[in-house]
Amino acid sequence: MKKTAIFILLILIYGCGYTAVYKNTKTQDLKINVVSAEGNLEMNNLLKNQIKLFSNDNSENIFNVDIKTDYKKMVVTKDAKGIATNYKLDGIYNFKINFKDKEYSINITESFNIKKNSNSYEQRNYEKKIKENFVRSAVDKLIIKLMTINDN
Repeated sequence: MKKTAIFILLILIYGCGYTAVYKNTKTQDLKINVVSAEGNLEMNNLLKNQIKLFSNDNSENIFNVDIKTDYKKMVVTKDAKGIATNYKLDGIYNFKINFKDKEYSINITESFNIKKNSNSYEQRNYEKKIKENFVRSAVDKLIIKLMTINDN
């Protein structure tokens, strides 16, 4: 019974039409140079690492990118004692792109609301994961924009 269920599941997954987001795109035809990075150090390092994954050093399409980041954690609600219970996290990204002597600007903002966790260690880890997700999303949007610029 288990083997049959696994076999059916594999057939369904295989036939569902799933493909990777960048499978048939020209991401390998982009060289992205991060010229400068200002703002939140942790987010900048994550951005640089994610951008390296999509950059091809042999490409003739060279994009020079200046990055400015900001991370904000704001209190959304408090309880009756005045202690924060919910927060809003914002990741703000400003990309200045230079490609073939033309300048482009991309502004991306990612937001997420979270509840306060009584365990501060878990809270920090959760916020770190959210930052990583913010960066992945911002890089995905950046790559799509760069591919659009490259097609023009």
